[in-house]
Amino acid sequence: MLLHLLKWLKTNTNLEFDILLLGDGPLKADFELLGKTMVLSDITRQHTYPVRIKKKLLSINQQQLDKRAVSQLAKQKYDLVYGNTIASLPLLSLFKKRHAVKTLCCIHELSYVLNYFFSKAYLHENLGLTDSIIAVSKAVKENLVNEFNVPAEKINLHYEFIAIEDAGVKSNNCGKAALDITEEAFVIGMGGTPEWRKGTDLVIPLALKLTEQYPELKFKIIWLGAGDNHPFVKQLLYDARKCGIENRLVFLESTPEPLPFIKLFDVFVLLSREDPFPLIVLEAAFLKKPVIAFENSGGIPELLKQGAGLAAPYLNISKMATLIYTLSQDAELIAKTGNKANQLVVDHYNTNVVAPGIYAEINKLIESV
Repeated sequence: MLLHLLKWLKTNTNLEFDILLLGDGPLKADFELLGKTMVLSDITRQHTYPVRIKKKLLSINQQQLDKRAVSQLAKQKYDLVYGNTIASLPLLSLFKKRHAVKTLCCIHELSYVLNYFFSKAYLHENLGLTDSIIAVSKAVKENLVNEFNVPAEKINLHYEFIAIEDAGVKSNNCGKAALDITEEAFVIGMGGTPEWRKGTDLVIPLALKLTEQYPELKFKIIWLGAGDNHPFVKQLLYDARKCGIENRLVFLESTPEPLPFIKLFDVFVLLSREDPFPLIVLEAAFLKKPVIAFENSGGIPELLKQGAGLAAPYLNISKMATLIYTLSQDAELIAKTGNKANQLVVDHYNTNVVAPGIYAEINKLIESV
């Protein structure tokens, strides 16, 4: 999302910005095309032998390195530091406490992740220091207010978004046949990094329930985001083989071009226990795929209530299987729901709609310096 935002800012505003990545990764080259891009670990890294020895002897910790990095960056006299995730909060707090720089934190995380990385006391104190907060869904905002006592007036709602002008499906010779999927198979799409929060462990129970309740349904489940060699996937395939449903599942590696695979889906199923407003759902919705998710699982139920899909009670696999089957038997409902999902993304959840609001938040803080 940050990449989409920076592209829009570079094209449509006069803002000047530098980019700090908390870690290196495959998108670094894309960020470098937009402006000066730094990786946090490179800012304070010293390669001389004496310094390496000194680090080991003094046990220099990450907080000390963060302070050094922020001190160096603060010399640039930035008007604002925009943090694109709660993971940036320690740095934002240092900019605020030590250098009195305006800070804005965009929060994509919900209760489980927030509590996993930080204590409630730490979040309460340091979110209180930020000048403004962006929440990417109502669920995120309500969680910040109700669980972490962040003042509602400090939080501005700007939903996650995708760049629909870049969302054309490029050909990559990906077809059902290449994935050993018959043309008549009903394709159930899923995706994300395999983990408990994403509900990846629910794939096998769902496949079993579909097989038991609707034995006549010819279906395939595609999980986009991890291949057969991923440790979590290996565990799932172990269970799948024992249950005799291995042929129902396809696991695909993460790819910078996911849309050709999403295009193969008949429906997108989000098994997440907690998800703020995942971009892969918006991509599926833009490609006119109806969405099914659990109630009370984050931001996507907000999209479903507008007509983009159907919701099952939290962790109710039997009901989710029923909703999948209902769609599989009703081409008209799939088309109607898919078209509504597409229209919602076009009207509300694309860069050209959301980015101007974020730019206004940035400008407001800069002008108050």
